[in-house]
Amino acid sequence: MNLSPSREISGLPVLFYACDDVHVVGSWGTTLIQIWRGAPTGKLSAAVNRAARDFVQSTASPVSSLFIVERRSPPPDDAARKNLAAFSRDLVSHMSIAVVVAEGGGFRGALVRAVGVTLTTILPHSSKFKFVNDLDTAVRLIEPHLKQGAKGEDLAAAAERLRSEIGSTESQFS
Repeated sequence: MNLSPSREISGLPVLFYACDDVHVVGSWGTTLIQIWRGAPTGKLSAAVNRAARDFVQSTASPVSSLFIVERRSPPPDDAARKNLAAFSRDLVSHMSIAVVVAEGGGFRGALVRAVGVTLTTILPHSSKFKFVNDLDTAVRLIEPHLKQGAKGEDLAAAAERLRSEIGSTESQFS
């Protein structure tokens, strides 16, 4: 896992694991954060799963996940859908909560929720996924799962810090 430290927010570093022109993956405290702006492909989603697996295995506290799908991000291809199912099956089952933000609302939000619900329905574990339409709601859901003393507003700031790097950093995937 590539760890590129960024600035700290409330004493916890915002860490970057991967960033390119369509997405960013990082963490803040015990929360894995991934943001998709472009097309989620099989190659990128497999790399996300590797970074997420390393994060879950290396973090002593229960981890949470904040997954933001921006309004311009198209539906995943077949390989990416398989990797998203593996993410849910193999990683979310080890998390305290996973929240997916489907930005854009309306039909777009319904499409993201439909893909997520379909993936979680066919999986053998009870789903810890929650689907919302905005970052504020996601932060309120995750806040009780943060490290003691960490605040939801700081999680939102960390997510926005990561989001600001999409497209400005050369891909860390080979």
